Amino acid sequence: MHVPLKDLMFEMRSLEPFPGVAARVLEVAGRDEVVPSELIELVQTDPGITSKVLKLCNSAYYGFQREIASLHEAGNLLGVTTLVNLVLTSSAGKYFRDYGSAKGHSMESRWEQCVSNAIGARLIARRHGKVDPDRAYTAGLLENIGHLVLDRFLDETIDEIRGMALSGTDLIEAERQVLGLHHAEIGARLSTRWSLPDVLVEVIRHHHDPELAGADAALAATIHLAEILTQDLAKSEGSTDLRYSINAAALDLTGLQFGHLTELSEELQAEMLRAKDFVNG
Repeated sequence: MHVPLKDLMFEMRSLEPFPGVAARVLEVAGRDEVVPSELIELVQTDPGITSKVLKLCNSAYYGFQREIASLHEAGNLLGVTTLVNLVLTSSAGKYFRDYGSAKGHSMESRWEQCVSNAIGARLIARRHGKVDPDRAYTAGLLENIGHLVLDRFLDETIDEIRGMALSGTDLIEAERQVLGLHHAEIGARLSTRWSLPDVLVEVIRHHHDPELAGADAALAATIHLAEILTQDLAKSEGSTDLRYSINAAALDLTGLQFGHLTELSEELQAEMLRAKDFVNG
């Protein structure tokens, strides 16, 4: 069964917009000179996001000896870029938990994968040094927002996509044939609709073919490899989910080898154990 492209586009329009505060935080953070107080004042206009950010700041992941009681204090201790990523983590979580035809465990699993992608991207960026680790975290967190739309059709299309993948068709190509376009392109269109920065749109669109991402190819390659690490971690824990294949160009663009991925996979597993509050918060 081929899902009409117009139906996918309708689903995209029906999603609530990305929280305005988070979108503005991304825009301000992308400027050459960022004034910390400007970011903090912006975040504080949304009490819900503020409370979630403070909760994450006080989680075991950071391990501060005393309670962080304000965003100003959090900014001083963690830095502006980390604070921005906490805002995005707090904002994005609702989408991966609350949308799609899949419910309960499957949606929680989807969100856990997003957090794993983000943390994995930061680890990979630190290893190769070609892109900013905090920028990589942001891109990794949002790389699979296209699945928000795909999950609306999960019950109707998963068997067809799985059957094609098991018969030898690459998973990305199976999505394209069944849906008209794959999740990365859907994610790029959704991120454009949400007015996310152009750099994010580009790397989301090309995170499975990072060599096409132009000036941001190393960033696209980084988040591609992060998804590979996430898949490997899920498989080690017994997951039978369909897997996307690794793009060899991602290794060339980052200068990494398969042996590095094995080491990074172990690091990611340890980080995810510490990041339970990010998944459950």
